[in-house]
Amino acid sequence: MVNIDIRTISICIQSLDDSIRYYDLLSQSDTVDSDDFEECKYMYEVELSRLCELYAQEEKKGNVPIPLSKLLKS
Repeated sequence: MVNIDIRTISICIQSLDDSIRYYDLLSQSDTVDSDDFEECKYMYEVELSRLCELYAQEEKKGNVPIPLSKLLKS
């Protein structure tokens, strides 16, 4: 069985959530190629979803100090 470091996962969830919102903002600029930002944003969303699933499983077991709903801003 894999030993999950909840602290690291929670930091990654928060970072990916922030990055997705930042890329949303950047992709709206007229001076950038929005396709590049959309591709990165998609990759971040996929990974964020995967990490949220892992975190939610640990939350059900009572192994997390912060609820998932409080980690995500969006």
